Amino acid sequence: MRANQIERYRHWSLADWRPDVPGRIDYIYTHWSAGDYASVFPAYHFCIATTPSGLVVVNTHDVRENMRAVHEDPERPYAQHTRGRNSYALGISIMAMEGATPANFGAYPLTEALIDGLCLVGARLAAFYNVPIDADRVMSHAEAAVRDGYFGASDEQRWDIARLVPSDSPLVEREATDVGEALRSRMRAALDA
Repeated sequence: MRANQIERYRHWSLADWRPDVPGRIDYIYTHWSAGDYASVFPAYHFCIATTPSGLVVVNTHDVRENMRAVHEDPERPYAQHTRGRNSYALGISIMAMEGATPANFGAYPLTEALIDGLCLVGARLAAFYNVPIDADRVMSHAEAAVRDGYFGASDEQRWDIARLVPSDSPLVEREATDVGEALRSRMRAALDA
């Protein structure tokens, strides 16, 4: 069995999943995996993946390992999802975007269902951990990369999630902010649903 198969981890249907590990979480970061729809990765705490029976939430990393100042003991395991921002922080990711570029989202593009799933999981996590759904506490990896100076589409840069649809236009930082706000708006709406 390959390491990134869903069956290796605890997982639930999207409708059935709820957060269940109490503790201190101050930040939530959203991502895409740059993989296919069904392969999951332990760099994130929760992966939104596609199975033949629908979307699932896969818990690939122990949430408690990030409930600390990880820089004080970086040798202890933790989910390394957002460079320099993993202390008291959760990473949730859509399983998609393998081989994607800003102009071509490839064979595994973002879908509305995956984005909705990400926003529902983000909303439930924010409510459970009392994290305000604002631009300082809930952001995409692209927004963090803008703030920390490594935004872009080259190998050492990050643009997840700066676009929801491909475009030939040049990738700009403002897109990360706009898409981040759109995702937060969808999370707030999910709280009210």
